[in-house]
Amino acid sequence: MKKFIAVLLALCILLVSTVIVSAEGGTAYPNPLQDVRVRQALWYAIDMDLIVDALWNNTVVAAHKSLVPEGSWQADGLTEYTYNPEKAKELLAEAGWDGSYTIRAVYYTGNLLDTITVIQQYWAEVGVKMEFQLLTDNLTALLWTPSPDGVHTAVDWDICFAGTNALTLGEFYNRHHSTAANNSTVKPDPELDKLIETARVAVTLEDQKAAYDAIQIYENENVEVIPLFYIPSWVVTSSHLDTKGNKAGNDQFAYQKNILDWDIDRADKTLYTNTGAVNFLEHPATNPALFWHQEIVFDRLLNADTSLAPTDGLLAESFEVSEDGKTITFTIRDGVKWHDGEPFTAEDVKWTFEYYPTVPGANTVMTDVVNDAKAITVDGNKVTFEFNNPQPNALTIFSQWAILPKHCLENVAPENFSADTFWQKPIGTGPFMVDTVKLGEYTILARNPEYFVEGTGNIEKMYLYPSTDAGDENLITNAMADQIDYAFCKDSNQVQQLMAMDGYNVETVNVTFPRYIFINMFEK
Repeated sequence: MKKFIAVLLALCILLVSTVIVSAEGGTAYPNPLQDVRVRQALWYAIDMDLIVDALWNNTVVAAHKSLVPEGSWQADGLTEYTYNPEKAKELLAEAGWDGSYTIRAVYYTGNLLDTITVIQQYWAEVGVKMEFQLLTDNLTALLWTPSPDGVHTAVDWDICFAGTNALTLGEFYNRHHSTAANNSTVKPDPELDKLIETARVAVTLEDQKAAYDAIQIYENENVEVIPLFYIPSWVVTSSHLDTKGNKAGNDQFAYQKNILDWDIDRADKTLYTNTGAVNFLEHPATNPALFWHQEIVFDRLLNADTSLAPTDGLLAESFEVSEDGKTITFTIRDGVKWHDGEPFTAEDVKWTFEYYPTVPGANTVMTDVVNDAKAITVDGNKVTFEFNNPQPNALTIFSQWAILPKHCLENVAPENFSADTFWQKPIGTGPFMVDTVKLGEYTILARNPEYFVEGTGNIEKMYLYPSTDAGDENLITNAMADQIDYAFCKDSNQVQQLMAMDGYNVETVNVTFPRYIFINMFEK
């Protein structure tokens, strides 16, 4: 009860900082977060079990050991950082913590505010001050710009409350490598680099398990990040929509929904949904299928099932993988056209995967695979990828990253890719085409009459309300107005409200999606 009252008191006080002030001048100063004892203390000082109970109504699962949830992929023998404020104080004392340093924190997901406020209070109880600030724009540059020299920081914060919806376990750990393009927090560490490099070339499940176990054990001891909790996602459907038995999956990524078979009972044959454009239609180099236009305006070489396992061909009619895992050959489907009528060819595939790694902020899971290709060759309707090393994630990459039209984008410099006018009304080969874009208001997608899969459903248009990776603040309002038929949701509070409404079904999708704290260990 005492702990519960402390949580509620912290929420009432709401010690929210307004501005994070940078140190004056250009002189570097020591970073106390470089001391592993300080990082361990911060973890011990958080009562995550109580936060999950009191703030999240047990809709999420507390994390005490690893970014990887309990199960077959979590390593054995990890230290459990359950709430222990006395241990935290001991570690801080050993590290010489005098309480004068104020941790500068940032976050970008609104539904973390209460959690961060309570953590601020827990840390204050062990003598650690923390101020925090919500970031809303230019997140890639503000959060994930790497150190220019491997010593000094390129970002203006000490910790970041964030999350990773992982496609592979490598997405957690590759970014901690000293050469990672989005590593803004972990200083170069040869031992950790070697562990990550071993995991990158592990092909069999046994080798992958051993490699990722070793990384977890190392990071559990050294606390490069502080895992907080694992959050599921939810798919909401209305009574107007019949998905024909297709199961919901992780809508952060692409999976085979068979949307052309869905039926809607609205007179206008329009499906109302979220993940539409706010300020622009986002390209898929960073998030491959978070937004509807990324997933169904474009196609991929392969399909994936609801678990995100690659299955059969999509733009690829067939594919072959060599015995050593280093060569993959795709036979491209004949007769496919881009939405502007131009023919889709194997050259589009080759160009796309040569271009993606050059785009600022491109997803590192994808670029790690593609950058290992020593050759991408085209022979008629066949495109072959030859890798220097076995690539266990290659088929996953080809089921997630959309093929782009070379004839529209080949003259666009990578640094201008996200701002190019192409993204005002992009064209793909997918089952739906961009019809109308009213930025910040709505996006309308229209069924592609020349798509190579006919489908049996009756949906002619999709009306997309704007929402972001951080969530959809208007989801409840739209649902109450009977203007939502399908929605992807990551907010447990909204889910509880939707569950109480008539005419809506909420399906929980368990995903590898931890919320955690990035700890900046570079010099300031």
